[in-house]
Amino acid sequence: MALQITETRRMFSVHGVLNRGNAAILKRHLSRFLHPDQPLILNLERVLDIDTAAAHTLQELYLHAMRSNRVLSILGMENGNIFPMLKATKTTYILSHDRV
Repeated sequence: MALQITETRRMFSVHGVLNRGNAAILKRHLSRFLHPDQPLILNLERVLDIDTAAAHTLQELYLHAMRSNRVLSILGMENGNIFPMLKATKTTYILSHDRV
């Protein structure tokens, strides 16, 4: 399944498989919307699968937002398709504990 990104009121939802091939595209796309005065939400609840490279790319995006003093909330704690990979790569800290 191809990756699909939808946006509603600065909440970007990712649908499909997130992997090495498309994670950099997602990162580049979202980087354009990171502004200091506008929070951004990335919803990973509908991601079907994620690989190691994509987990690290999400980590890079998160760290870039933090260093740039931007607000980025990444949702996906409840998604059993991605949580094991994020746990294996020790990147679960990027997930927000808040639900929208």
